[in-house]
Amino acid sequence: MTVNISIRERQIEGELIKTCDGRELQAELGVTKDYTNWAKAQIKRARLVENQDYVKLAQKGELSATGQTRHEYHFAIDAAKHIAMMSGTERGSEVREYFLACERQAKAAPPVKDPQIAAMIFTLTRIDAMEQEQKRQAEELARIAENVAVIEARTQPENKHFTVMGYANLVGIPMDTKTAATLGRRCAALSRQRGLIIGDVSDPRFGNVHSYHESVLLEVLPGTLKKAA
Repeated sequence: MTVNISIRERQIEGELIKTCDGRELQAELGVTKDYTNWAKAQIKRARLVENQDYVKLAQKGELSATGQTRHEYHFAIDAAKHIAMMSGTERGSEVREYFLACERQAKAAPPVKDPQIAAMIFTLTRIDAMEQEQKRQAEELARIAENVAVIEARTQPENKHFTVMGYANLVGIPMDTKTAATLGRRCAALSRQRGLIIGDVSDPRFGNVHSYHESVLLEVLPGTLKKAA
């Protein structure tokens, strides 16, 4: 089984350090426990030092069940290797070997002697790191928005109305926004044909979006019942 963990350079105490996303590390180790509790447990168990072995980033606008700000954890590669080995599993050894292989590959690259080229490479590396971080933040915002859509869908159980995206999330069907929009038009047409109410739900991505009766969604979303079972 291959390992797929993104390694990115991040500023820690004024120094560029190679890090990995704690969520990716947890997933590759095959851990299914609550992420935040797992990350905190690894930090305590390995005696990791904040802003040295890891960084903790607050997620704006996202709160835990207790109303506290959620955080993401990014571990320095040495710390990630330590966490992998502490798992005591074969998969943990594979993850550690992956990090070692990445380090060997980086060291094998010939040194750049020209200072101008070296400076350019450094700048491009920084730009790439920033773009990767922006991409990560965009993905995180999309994840938060999908969670909000699910929550909004759950707020209307009394009349069994859901948004297309919210209902897909509730029953575990992967769906992109383009597909949701196409299916939404079909749901709207079928709802009007049957005289069913089309509701409105607030969505942080698109403003107000329509919600439809569950009977319409079950008919328009093919295979829903089979996938949800």
